[in-house]
Amino acid sequence: MEKSGKKRTGLLLIALFLGYTMVYIDKLSVGYSLIPISAEFGLEPAAKGMIMSAFFLGYAIMQIPMGLVINKVGSRVVLIGSVLGMGLFSFLFGFGTSLIMFMSLRFLTGLLAHSGYASSASKEVTMNFPPEKRTFAQGILLSSSGVAGFIGPLALSPIITNAGWKNAYMILTALAVSIAIFLIIAIPRNEKSKEKADAVATKTDKVSILVVWSDIRVWVLFLSSFFINCLLYGLSSWVPSFLTGERGLDLNGAAVVSSVGGLFMLIGSIGGSYVVGKYFQHKEKAVVAITAILGALSAFGSYYIGNLVLLSIVMGLANFFLIISFVTMMSIPLRIFEGAKFAPSYGTLATGGILGGFVSPTLIGKLVELANGQYISTFIFFLIVGLLTAVTIMFIKQK
Repeated sequence: MEKSGKKRTGLLLIALFLGYTMVYIDKLSVGYSLIPISAEFGLEPAAKGMIMSAFFLGYAIMQIPMGLVINKVGSRVVLIGSVLGMGLFSFLFGFGTSLIMFMSLRFLTGLLAHSGYASSASKEVTMNFPPEKRTFAQGILLSSSGVAGFIGPLALSPIITNAGWKNAYMILTALAVSIAIFLIIAIPRNEKSKEKADAVATKTDKVSILVVWSDIRVWVLFLSSFFINCLLYGLSSWVPSFLTGERGLDLNGAAVVSSVGGLFMLIGSIGGSYVVGKYFQHKEKAVVAITAILGALSAFGSYYIGNLVLLSIVMGLANFFLIISFVTMMSIPLRIFEGAKFAPSYGTLATGGILGGFVSPTLIGKLVELANGQYISTFIFFLIVGLLTAVTIMFIKQK
């Protein structure tokens, strides 16, 4: 029975990991596809930023309601529906012909497809893994950002260059459908009875959102998540444009630099979550603060590096520290929120991160336009939000 349980949870973790990989590839694809799209349709940097931010606006609007939906219908339904939604909107995005259409489709992708995946996956972790293994399990899931960041650019760039951005989105559609089928097979069907049993055990079958919002820890994590995601999504969204614009690389060259960052993220998310989970339990906020500062300093310093090899390494180090900070931060809710409080609490703090993703791309687009195509103000912005992450997280109270 024990072996059977380990096999089932292992299969579940693989399925959730693949779903998360699709989430990050979908986010990553826009930064690369917008380079040929902007050339084809004459889009300015501010317009590109609006397309990126439209996704996060939809994501943010639905995040808290989705936490309540998860409690109502179960995380399994939301997970499968999310990945299928990514496939549908990727398919439609391939037929985009105008700024309004691109913005609308990305808005709907965030609103209906992405908004429920992270909370649902985290709830599956809380239901199927003991507390001492949740940090590492969450780290494995979020390490998909490193896998997507490493493989995604190397795969997407040649496809976009040789087959065109429209065909790239047809491939993403097929990938999403395949992963959704695997999720259907791997996720347990009896989750509702388990959730009910957990709710009875913790006496939290129903909980008011006002009760959730009265917990100051939710808002500390909300602000911390906002600042770190301003940095993370700003880097992932605009580094391809920075490298092809100010540094003069072609799309494939920019993809190589970005993939090095993805490799560092992969190492940081898996190795960092293991080390933090084993040696720094109940000291997570210090880890978040230190790595956020190191990541912000590395990102800022990379602007002044001319050698591409050294630039790749320093940007990689920025990604390495920032993903450790992010993964560790997102493991804190798994320890301090339980039962029916978990999904709305996680959804609230995730909304902070998503708002960071909404603000950052548009703000950076404006900064680049005001600086006549230069990115120095962008990297100063990265430094500021990294330091704000470190300051904010120190106010969290961990039991």
